[in-house]
Parts: sequence; C-alpha cells; structure tokens
Amino acid sequence: IPLRLVGSEMCIRDRHKGHRERVRKKFIKTGFTGFADHEKLELLLFYSRPRIDTNAIAHNLIDKFKTIGGVFDADFDMLKEVDGVDEATAVLLKMIPALSKEYVNSKISLTSMGNYKTACEYFKNQFLGENVEKVRIACVDDKLRLVDCAVISEGTPGTVAVNIRKIVEFTYKNKCESIIIAHNHPNGDLIPSDEDIKATSDLFRTLKPVGIMLLDHIIVAGGQAISLKESGAFTLLK
Repeated sequence: IPLRLVGSEMCIRDRHKGHRERVRKKFIKTGFTGFADHEKLELLLFYSRPRIDTNAIAHNLIDKFKTIGGVFDADFDMLKEVDGVDEATAVLLKMIPALSKEYVNSKISLTSMGNYKTACEYFKNQFLGENVEKVRIACVDDKLRLVDCAVISEGTPGTVAVNIRKIVEFTYKNKCESIIIAHNHPNGDLIPSDEDIKATSDLFRTLKPVGIMLLDHIIVAGGQAISLKESGAFTLLK
C-alpha cells in the first residue's frame, strides 16, 4: 500500500508539472490570447505557489474581486483574506500594477511636458491602480522637461485637500518655477467638478505671487485623463 500511495503522489506531481509546462508554452506561443481571466492569474501564481493548485486560487480571486483589475487594485490585507493567498502571493499581485507603471514610464518620452497629451499620458500612468484620491505635482524646467514628480496630498475615495505649503516647498527644492498638478477621481468620473475648477483658480492665484506658475491641472479617471487648460478652465486666469 505505501508503494501504491507513493506512486500515486508521483503521478499527481507529474501531471501537475505537465499542466504548468503546457500553460507556460501556450503563453510563450500566443501571449494571453485564448486565456480566461482566471487562467491568466493561474499562470502568474505559478511563481508564488510552486506546489499548490493555483487554478483554484485564481478562481477564488476572481470570485471575490470580479476582474483582473479588481484583483490588482485590491488592498494588500484583503488579498490575504482569500483562500490560498499567502503573503508572497499578495506581494506578487501588488507588484504587477507597480511594475506596469514603471514600464510605461520608461517608454514615455518626457523631453517636454508642454504638450497636454504628453502630460495626460504621463499622469494616467502615475495613477494606475490608485483607489484613493491623491494630488501629484510635477516640476518642470524652463524647457518644460520633467524634473521631479511626487504625491503631495492624499485623501479619501471622494475628496482630497491641496497643501499649498508642500507645493511651494517641493517646487523650491527642485529649483523650478513651473508646475503641473494632477489628481484622480477613483469613482471613474472624468468631468471636472465646480470644486476642481475653483481650486485650480485659487491655486493659480496663490502661487503666482511667490513666483510659481501653474501650467496645467490634469484629472485622471477610469484610465483616461483630461487637461483643464485644454478644456478651457484656464481662460479667465491671469
């Protein structure tokens, strides 16, 4: 009986190994074409759970968070509540959107932020995977090249305050005179609110006397971005 059990376990391991190899070869040949969402996660989790059936874990993740985007955007602790997700798996899942952001950043030409389309593309990537509202500031030099970018305020999913002192300190630290600010709408509504337009106007008028020029305000939502300057919200600012 022990010999039969050992043989059975070896057979199961062999089938398991064979399945993983077939899935990997399928991806090498076709990418994710023909993969269901849970199968994409199953493949990814091969690398954090080498001895466990990741198909079941992938189904658990999709059942709880509904989409792959929902999985990657989920809170770290919420991921660990899913059956089969250990700390290493949760870290791997949270690394994906972070690495995606770095990948896209490395491919975007930032020789100039003077083009609103370039600014929108840049900030769309900066807010990838964010589920709370944040304000980012990008300092640019006199040729409108990006010098530095950072989060200067963070709020709840529906609101965020703008910290003028942090904006001034960050801009002076980078020895710049021009900035672009951006914030996200986690609810997916891209349309600027009246509060967004008023805050932009107030910020423009507050920063100008201290020698800082607000060039644009970008809003990011639902994987899209809009420039308040391009949309006409800066028309009356002087």
